[in-house]
Amino acid sequence: MIALVLAGGSGTRLWPLSRSLFAKQFISFGSDTSLLQDTVLKAARHCDEVVVVTNDAQYFLVRHQLEDAGSSVENIIREPVGRNTAPAIALGCKYIEEKYGNTNVLVMPSDHMLDDSFFELAKEAEKYAKKSLCTFGVKPTHPSTGYGYIKLGAKIGSGYKAQGFVEKPDLGRAKEYLSSGRYLWNSGIFLFNIKRLFTAFETHLPEIYSHLKSSEEMLANYENLPSISIDFGLMEKAKNIMVFPFESGWRDVGSWESVYELLDKDESGNSTVGDVIPLESSGSLIYGGDRLIATIGVKDLVVVDTKDALLVADRSKAEEVRELAERLKSEGRKEASFHTTVYRPWGYYTILDSGHRYKVKKIAIYPGSSISLQLHHHRAEHWIVVKGAAKITKNGEVVYVHENESIYVPKSTHHRVENEGKVDLHIIEIQTGEYVEEDDIVRFDDEYGRV
Repeated sequence: MIALVLAGGSGTRLWPLSRSLFAKQFISFGSDTSLLQDTVLKAARHCDEVVVVTNDAQYFLVRHQLEDAGSSVENIIREPVGRNTAPAIALGCKYIEEKYGNTNVLVMPSDHMLDDSFFELAKEAEKYAKKSLCTFGVKPTHPSTGYGYIKLGAKIGSGYKAQGFVEKPDLGRAKEYLSSGRYLWNSGIFLFNIKRLFTAFETHLPEIYSHLKSSEEMLANYENLPSISIDFGLMEKAKNIMVFPFESGWRDVGSWESVYELLDKDESGNSTVGDVIPLESSGSLIYGGDRLIATIGVKDLVVVDTKDALLVADRSKAEEVRELAERLKSEGRKEASFHTTVYRPWGYYTILDSGHRYKVKKIAIYPGSSISLQLHHHRAEHWIVVKGAAKITKNGEVVYVHENESIYVPKSTHHRVENEGKVDLHIIEIQTGEYVEEDDIVRFDDEYGRV
């Protein structure tokens, strides 16, 4: 059994902690590992191999998190554009078939929390994978309107025939589903035998199946594939689907309410992260960053603080943060897409301060990495090395700049920074000029293919 981990996503439901280019699977919640790292590490313990599908924009962040967790980065597939789960699963399974042959594939979201015990159920479901498309449903604990549901049919061995898939219901219908005992939450986790899956694609999604001759052909035509979910495009139409219930050890951290439920609470029902003092406050999620957060007399709030954005919401309205994030995106607000810390293939940078005609960054370059050979038309840069040693190319001349030393790069100067050392290189960069945005860049050479 090979795990196929889906690590795309738009990062709107947990804004401002998640952003469109920093989706929720990259966040850790009271743990040393992110959701992505935890998923991949657990899958690696129970499956023969792990393959990750992500998008171009988040590829290097996925790679860095896997390297940081000590996991293999050999099997990361890059979608050129986002096309929802059906094309992503088809691409991943074609890659697996080409590399490992026809096998069973456990398809998993990267932003759920799963106990190790789940994988025993997945191995039990393998017995049915050659004849059926298999999925996993969670026994509901309350009438949730945030999940789709699967209706149970006849019992077959350790599973059930899936009688139907239902979209997210209203509260009244959700209460009916709970009381009937015949419905499960749709977990979005699947087990497919590749040949059985591709037969279903041929029947129900021929526009995707027609490009399944090779993963290269899939990638070449990916932009033209329909953007459709595996549930809507295939599972709701296919016959002979098995569903396997499980009760515990699963959480979809898909909303601020689910984060509130996940975290420990004080005697007043407050869940807090960071430096928080809640006085006469109750039932609130208060998620801090670098600053002290103090509340007095508040009830049932969600407060989430980041360096560049603060969310304050009634807990009952916290689901609407998705609409808020979409509004920010439509208005072109950078807070919809980026944190003040932005990850690049060579490392990352954090914006420390910015204003009229200037910007100050802390830049970290990984060992053995370099920025592209580039120039800027509208800004000059002053670099101060605070950790490590920088190999700097400036108009063809190579110099080494060490800790507590600095160098000036005027406008329209060809330049590159390399880290030949064994530790991260940290630089304070001060930009000055009439325009200090990221799109003032001309690349001449780049080891990451961005020229």
